[in-house]
Amino acid sequence: MFGATDVGRQRKNNQDNLYFDSRLGIAVVADGIGGRNSGEVASGIAVRGLKQAILDCESLRHEDVAPFLTEGIDKVNRQIILAGQADPQMTGMGTTVNALLFVGNKVYIGHLGDSRTYLFVNGQMWQLTLDHNIKLYVKRGWLPQEALANGKPESLVRALGLSMECEVDIYEKELYSDEMLITCSDGLTDMVPDKRIASIIKENRSHPERLPQILIAEANKQGGRDNITVIVSEVR
Repeated sequence: MFGATDVGRQRKNNQDNLYFDSRLGIAVVADGIGGRNSGEVASGIAVRGLKQAILDCESLRHEDVAPFLTEGIDKVNRQIILAGQADPQMTGMGTTVNALLFVGNKVYIGHLGDSRTYLFVNGQMWQLTLDHNIKLYVKRGWLPQEALANGKPESLVRALGLSMECEVDIYEKELYSDEMLITCSDGLTDMVPDKRIASIIKENRSHPERLPQILIAEANKQGGRDNITVIVSEVR
């Protein structure tokens, strides 16, 4: 695994946090919600909490992974809300989370918000996770069209810190040799189209260690409006 984060060209501080460990088989990207207080605190709580959960776990069977991820994300969600309630300066803070656990020949993804995980294989790329924002919910018919008039299309419908009860998406995928997973904050995807991301990966496929910084540089080249975080997980 290889990862990097950058403040971008227009933000004063970095509200993204990340953690990855190839030996433990974990990768986490969390993007503090812009426009709210202490986004970097919320994303930090999420990343540290999930890191500690995996460090405290002696073993995981396949059937245990989904409830383990769900419970871990629920726990950090409550921690974020309680921390906000205890400090008025942090009230209302929130964050996305995209957490990958590699167990045996499978990867499990716990997801809330609009940070994404992509699959790249044989020169093609697919988005594995679903954005939890108003724009996509209206497109899918899950929210009425009027929701676009009442809020920003990019506003999150689901994220950590919004409610004591959080509905976590859990994805499960069997892994095959030479696949690559790209987990990133929207600081990359808002700046660089999927087609260009796939092209960059294809051009640098033999040097995965360079990819996070190359993708970050491309996002900054296109304006770098937000913080940018990328983790690349290669299946060998």
